[in-house]
Amino acid sequence: MNGRLIKYRSYLRNKVLNILSYKATPKPGIHILNGHFLSLNDNASPEIFHNLLVRLSRLGAGFIDFEDAAQRIKNKTFPKNECLLAFSWDDGFEECFTKIKPVVDVWKIKAAFFINPNFIDGDNDYREHFKKDIVFTNKNPMSWEMVKQLAAEGHTIGAHTLDHLSLNCNELSFLKHQIEGSKERIEAQLGIEVRHFAFPYGRLRHISQLGVDVACSTFPYVYSQDNYRHYFSFGGKVINRRHFECNWPLNHVVYFLKAKTV
Repeated sequence: MNGRLIKYRSYLRNKVLNILSYKATPKPGIHILNGHFLSLNDNASPEIFHNLLVRLSRLGAGFIDFEDAAQRIKNKTFPKNECLLAFSWDDGFEECFTKIKPVVDVWKIKAAFFINPNFIDGDNDYREHFKKDIVFTNKNPMSWEMVKQLAAEGHTIGAHTLDHLSLNCNELSFLKHQIEGSKERIEAQLGIEVRHFAFPYGRLRHISQLGVDVACSTFPYVYSQDNYRHYFSFGGKVINRRHFECNWPLNHVVYFLKAKTV
């Protein structure tokens, strides 16, 4: 997808959401919001995310640690009168550490960061291909030292495959390599158990049933970025998150904090 088309789709999306989100209010439940970066603008200030949290808080939303949210969703212990938000970020971009971490630290929120080990370890050619052809951004990855500090401070580190490739296939060797391989590499670097996995691109069509089976046999917690009106997909095996970015308008974020069902 070229940059012009992405910008056009973003423009249309914003126009539609401005209409749909009029007078939206946060609904009770546990909502995992999943982003990728602070902003496509590399010069953006972390203040934009801080301000979003301030305004969400004023609307009555509360914030909980990612691990708490995942456990409560898995145990189906949902709040009846509270809107609770947890946060995760995919792809492991450097600004997750330099710009997002300082904000969640101020708010005393423990978030989750799903990373691709080969993006960290790859040479310049690999990284340029990853940025240009896979995730369509010029942002660089965190270092292992940054990831280790996040883990040491209580944030969750999850796997996102080795190479951020679609798992919508039935080639068992490929699926095991990308899913199990990412877990093994991260655990070797961090010296801790990795219990969480989010499949790349996040839509339910981006993973096969065999891929779900491999992921669920490897990790206790598996996540999509789809079907956010329901807590689970694939027969209760996959926890659904909702896409957002830190620089979204408040009303757009609130619009997606809808009532949820099992």
